[in-house]
Amino acid sequence: MATVILGNNPLISDASEELFWFTCIGLLSIYSAKYVSNKFLMGAWVFFSFGLLLDLLDELIPSEVLPILVFDTSIKNIGLILTSFVLYNVIHDERKLVEKLNFEIDKRKKLEEKLSYEANHDHLTKLGNRKSCFENFENITKTLPFLLYFDLDNFKIANDKFGHKTGDKVLVDITQSMCDSFGQNNCFRLGGDEFIAFSKAYPQDIELLRRTLLEPIFEFGVGISIGVAKAEDGLTPDEIMHLADENMYKDKAHKIIRHQSRT
Repeated sequence: MATVILGNNPLISDASEELFWFTCIGLLSIYSAKYVSNKFLMGAWVFFSFGLLLDLLDELIPSEVLPILVFDTSIKNIGLILTSFVLYNVIHDERKLVEKLNFEIDKRKKLEEKLSYEANHDHLTKLGNRKSCFENFENITKTLPFLLYFDLDNFKIANDKFGHKTGDKVLVDITQSMCDSFGQNNCFRLGGDEFIAFSKAYPQDIELLRRTLLEPIFEFGVGISIGVAKAEDGLTPDEIMHLADENMYKDKAHKIIRHQSRT
């Protein structure tokens, strides 16, 4: 390119080309100096630039006058090799740093997910807790408008009689029954022995549902009271929950009356 622009004089053409590359590398070095913290890289770059300078002077000054010009190509090649070697190590170190940062980010993300899960789920049953229930209430009731409120009867008696380990098993087993009937994402543990489930339709047979839920734990003498309420427009989640809770206590009272009538 320099030959086309400057004519057929090989001396001028070679010198111009060497000057062009030396200027490019020099400007790049000056611009990059404040961003590059690796001293070895800058040293290798300077060594390479020095070789370019000697290569430029070699076109203008005889080597007899300045003997070091004999080594211009060697210095330039050594500088290029050093620059490439240091760049390789820099890239390798940066890659390890990026991998470490990605690992830390992934670790932090998993920790945040774990904390979020623990904040929204019951540790024993793995169901969503009260907080999760209210946060998802409106979205769930758009497709599952019926809320079922469950309260275990005689759970404290069974817990005291058979021990806390058995009590935990009762809670886990009743949870599994609810999940089988309504789906895990639609069931929540409010606390203690109180649970919530959302359904698309009103249960046609409450007694059948009661027997189904109690089947895995019948041996422990635990019962279950059920209250149902529908998510109506204009009612808040608290109000709907309160209605279901009231209906649950009505169900509990009717069971007591029926039990007393038999005795």
